[in-house]
Amino acid sequence: MSKWKYTGKDVTAEKAEESLKTIKSACFGCDTHSPDCSIAKAAGDVAAMIDEGNVSVKDQIHAQITGALAGAKFPIATPEDLIAAFPDGADTTCCVGDLKMTAGEAGTLLKPSDFPFKSAKDVADVIVTRAGL
Repeated sequence: MSKWKYTGKDVTAEKAEESLKTIKSACFGCDTHSPDCSIAKAAGDVAAMIDEGNVSVKDQIHAQITGALAGAKFPIATPEDLIAAFPDGADTTCCVGDLKMTAGEAGTLLKPSDFPFKSAKDVADVIVTRAGL
C-alpha cells in the first residue's frame, strides 16, 4: 500500500489505478499542452505512487514519464515540443528513492532520429533504456 504524498493517506494499488484512469479520462485532448496542466500533473503524481514497493525503478520512472505526458498531443516532432509537453517543462522531475531525473536531463539522452514520438510510452521506453534503468 502506498501513501498519497499530499495527505499521507494510505491508498491501495487498485484505488490508485482507478484514480489514474479517471484522471486520464478528464483530459480534454486539446491541441496544445500547457506546462501547468493540472490533469497531466495529477496523472504523473498518481502514476508515481502506484505500488511503489513492488515495482522496479525502471517501471516507476516509466510510469512517471507516461503519467506526466498523459495530456500531451502526439505525435511530438521536436525536442522543444517534447520538453513543452511536460507539466513543468524541463524542470518536471521523476524520482524514485534517491534517483531523480528532470525532463531536461532526460532530453539529453534523446537523438534527432528518435523523433517524432507517437506516444508517451514511446518516449518513456527510449528514456529508461538509454538511462540504463
